[in-house]
Amino acid sequence: MNIKAIDLWSDIQKRDNWQDVFFIDRIHFSVEGNKIVLKEILKVLKEAEWEPTVHWKSMPNEFEEDSPYDPVAPDGRSTVNLSNWSFPDDVKWD
Repeated sequence: MNIKAIDLWSDIQKRDNWQDVFFIDRIHFSVEGNKIVLKEILKVLKEAEWEPTVHWKSMPNEFEEDSPYDPVAPDGRSTVNLSNWSFPDDVKWD
């Protein structure tokens, strides 16, 4: 089937105190554990031999129309439609 897999278990166990560093309760990942997961997922995606058919930025917005529930604009009379804004953040996969 040629299915790619990520071996997180081996990557996590490379560190001596992996149980304390990568897990908060021996079940759920800590911040450091989540960084390992992200790193490995991004590595596989970058090596992938396919391109996504739909990128989230190119998809039409479901709620493009103005709404009375949008935030009030600086002029105090109109609203600001946030549907098409790109918010800055630390996402590294764009």
